[in-house]
Amino acid sequence: MPNASGPGTPPSTAPTTPTSPTGTNDFIDCEKGNVDEEKEEEEVVEELNEKDSPNIPSKHRAEDGRPKLVQRIDDHPCGYPQLAAFVNSDENFLIARKYGFLRSRVLLYRQDELSVLERDLIKLDADDEKNRGFALTSRKRDDETDNDPLYSRKILIQKIDDKLKEYDGLVSRIKTYLSLRAPTSRNAKTFIDWIEDHKPLSPEESTFIQHKDDFVALSDGQECGWLDGMVEDGLSWCLPVKLMKKFFTSEEQTKKTDDDHLHLYSRRRIDIVVRLVLVLTTVGLLVGPSAVLYFVNGQSALKICLIMVFTLLFAAALSVCTKAKRHEMLAATATYAAVLVVFLGNFNSSTLTS
Repeated sequence: MPNASGPGTPPSTAPTTPTSPTGTNDFIDCEKGNVDEEKEEEEVVEELNEKDSPNIPSKHRAEDGRPKLVQRIDDHPCGYPQLAAFVNSDENFLIARKYGFLRSRVLLYRQDELSVLERDLIKLDADDEKNRGFALTSRKRDDETDNDPLYSRKILIQKIDDKLKEYDGLVSRIKTYLSLRAPTSRNAKTFIDWIEDHKPLSPEESTFIQHKDDFVALSDGQECGWLDGMVEDGLSWCLPVKLMKKFFTSEEQTKKTDDDHLHLYSRRRIDIVVRLVLVLTTVGLLVGPSAVLYFVNGQSALKICLIMVFTLLFAAALSVCTKAKRHEMLAATATYAAVLVVFLGNFNSSTLTS
């Protein structure tokens, strides 16, 4: 179609708005649409966070408004909340009292109750033996002919059964607590010192820290818990605090507190150093005797003494650094000594041959 402005008029160069095939301006700017969608998503997330956790204070929220994944000790109010955050910051601080005295009192009390019921049953059997001998040979006839329901054997047996259930449950609970280990002196000291320094509880409710001998560790202790503490103390003594935090503190542990007196170290990283120490000790106990015996020539008495010394060192390391049972320790020590003796015999034979 010819231009309406005539043949001499140039075509219009004004920008035109794209239209849809239907003739309406319903096309959307992609970039603007993406920005609007992102804003809507952020608003929805914030709204959901507020609905899910409306009572969480702002200090417990991250910059995007969501609850913090790492709960800081210092963000909790002083009192039980802050103490709970401290205990939760490291599994070594999961320390509680076992109340051994109270458990013993309850055990003795329940035991005496059963003793009384036992005497009542024996007395009832003795009386029935004289007057109702058939009652001891037939439970059915005993129940049918019993004229005193308050002191019947059936009721007495039921009382004994109920008390035994209580007694068995108590014994099982005590046995469970006895299987828990006491915390290391290092962890117990850190636990007590933190409570004494920060005073999260009233003096009356803080007296439990005075019963250090009644503490139990709720977390599973390492096989060489004392060695972990020794390695950690040695590293702290050799390395500055900054290097210790850099190499042995995870990012999450760093965020948990700003307390300069509380240092949280990664148990996994400390365990790597402990395993390295154990590996070096094991290699030294295996290779060291061979090297020493190799350079000792013609002194049989000295060689025997060296074998005895290294065998004692091996047995001591096995006893301290592992949970081996007695028969396992005996077998391992005998095998170790036999290896040294065989090595010594082969070395002497090769020396004589040469």
